[in-house]
Amino acid sequence: MMTSSIADLALGLQDYMVAQRRHLHQSPELSFEERMTSDHVRAELERLGIAYEVAGDYGLVATVDGQHAERMVALRADMDALPIQEQNPHLDYCSRHAGVMHACGHDGHVAMLLGAAQMLVQMRERIPGTVKLCFQQAEERGGGTADILKLLAPHPVRGAFAIHLWSEIETGKFSVQAGPRMAAGDNFDILIEGLGCHGATPQRGIDPIVVAAEIVTSASHLIAREIDPTHAAALTFGKLHSGHAGNVIPQSAALAGTLRTTDKADQAHLQAALRRVVEHTAQAHRARATLDIRRGGTMLVNDARESARAHAVVQALYGAQALIDFPPLMVSENFGDFLEVYPGLMAFIGVRNAACGATFAHHHPQFNIDEAVLHQGAALHVGYALSCLAAA
Repeated sequence: MMTSSIADLALGLQDYMVAQRRHLHQSPELSFEERMTSDHVRAELERLGIAYEVAGDYGLVATVDGQHAERMVALRADMDALPIQEQNPHLDYCSRHAGVMHACGHDGHVAMLLGAAQMLVQMRERIPGTVKLCFQQAEERGGGTADILKLLAPHPVRGAFAIHLWSEIETGKFSVQAGPRMAAGDNFDILIEGLGCHGATPQRGIDPIVVAAEIVTSASHLIAREIDPTHAAALTFGKLHSGHAGNVIPQSAALAGTLRTTDKADQAHLQAALRRVVEHTAQAHRARATLDIRRGGTMLVNDARESARAHAVVQALYGAQALIDFPPLMVSENFGDFLEVYPGLMAFIGVRNAACGATFAHHHPQFNIDEAVLHQGAALHVGYALSCLAAA
């Protein structure tokens, strides 16, 4: 099918996708709690005659069969919302669930993939392969990918594709660059054990607050002095808790933070370097310290060939002027789990538009998107899938 036909077909479904997005926005659900969202998606798939399997508790993998079962591509949308109280009372589709909000665009992601599903059904006889539609639960909590990948594993999937609507990019612009696009997110906790005593007799104790302060100061220099300055990385402490009284040296102190990297060698080096700083600093002050590093989001790296494919699709659909370069992001997104198994990419589509108040950052209580781009996302899903499946 010609790209102009794909664009026209998607545009004809714009009102449907806006309605889907607003329905989901009114009824957001947290990670691992997406029962109503999953039921709604199931109902839409059943209406379209699309078979599906359940992935985990609420995730879904649907199948649109085309001409060849030996060629498959996976398209993914995440479904979960965030524990945020929405502050958009002017919207008639504002969240109806107290303390829960679609503040990251996942409602739009689902709407675009449902729009793509409708398009694929209409052109089923002309699809040169099979398309897997993956609706993922729990992305915000780092979940959902393993369940979907398990269902995809027996099949000849040749590419994986996802779209993230992005509030820092002007509406209607696309970024499909190759290479690192979103950082790996490792979370860590540090527990420092000292010796409590009265603040008037510090010589009798071992002050864990002093140790914590020195760990923060020393670790904050690691990226500046041990990592190539051309590599994006961040090490941030977000928690320091110790003691209950101003005149008492406490027994322990707790630190917590996050480590973000866009290079696997940097990730390994910084994990080891942080452990070195924690252990040696504690030892120097006669304290004991333990460091627990937990893997968060996987590093998301777009495949060069698949990025070039998406570039060509966007250019054919909306012209070269729609494409922009956008720097890597230090936030995390576990679609990187897919890209560790299959070649593919995550595309970013801009939704920033001051005219409709869509200017707030992701995870902000006033976050909103310019819905005008939904048809473009659906068209890109379909255009990428057809190009991937048609390749030799």
